[in-house]
Amino acid sequence: MSPSNNVLGPAIVTGASSGIGDAVCNRLATSGRPIISVDRDQQGPTVGVQGHYVCDLNEEAEVLRLFADLANDFDLSSVSSLINVAGVPGTEAASKVLEVNLLAVRRLSRFAASHFSSGSTIVNVGSISGNGWQQRLDTYRSLLTLEDPEARAWWSAWSKLVPIDPYSFSKEAVIVWSLLHAGELQGTGIRCNVVSPGPVDTPLLPTFREQIGDDRIDWVVSHSGRAAKPDEIAQAIEWLAVGESSWVNGHHLVVDGGYTSGLLSGWIDLETAPTPKVTHTE
Repeated sequence: MSPSNNVLGPAIVTGASSGIGDAVCNRLATSGRPIISVDRDQQGPTVGVQGHYVCDLNEEAEVLRLFADLANDFDLSSVSSLINVAGVPGTEAASKVLEVNLLAVRRLSRFAASHFSSGSTIVNVGSISGNGWQQRLDTYRSLLTLEDPEARAWWSAWSKLVPIDPYSFSKEAVIVWSLLHAGELQGTGIRCNVVSPGPVDTPLLPTFREQIGDDRIDWVVSHSGRAAKPDEIAQAIEWLAVGESSWVNGHHLVVDGGYTSGLLSGWIDLETAPTPKVTHTE
């Protein structure tokens, strides 16, 4: 039987050992769904899983080994969802930011889609830092036609010339990738969506403060009242991955307590915002 939102096939969760990824695993476990977890941390999530795989998504060889292990250990046609939570902040090297936040997500998605059955889903995690993706849509469409070696070469040549920081660029790109992949998957019965959180109270929040600046983070948080709890982002991810969302496809779902709606409708004046830091680490 092909998996569907009503069949408890396992879900693959990357970045599963902490923060949003761990919260997603907790929600899935509560509903009785088996979990296959992936993280660079040896320790898996705080709930039991069918298998935990240690993988540094910055290393292509490790990702390829992960694919071989997953294909050997599981019937991937029975997997209900791939949930790409893993990511790195802009304080990491620019090359690593692109590799983990975009190229690894694309590689994992294509691998999963080649094995999944109709009814399975892919959910990627973007960021409100990527909300400007429409301004550079042609750039991302061109970049995403390149295979990984050519994309890395493009990034090496152009990363300092793009008008935004590497983290925001990577998140804009993964949003566009998710929309494009939904189109690639038309006719397969596999859906792809992307969730973009605002600031979230996770162990990475201090790193984002270092990346963007305390003043800017505090200003953003002030308009939604607080940072999100990891479970509040996990709610949206779970709904798109295994919930009753069967006609939601190619959707960019912003989960930020209303901040983005304020920018779009004008009740938040961006001109009053503190200037963010622009972090570009070699």
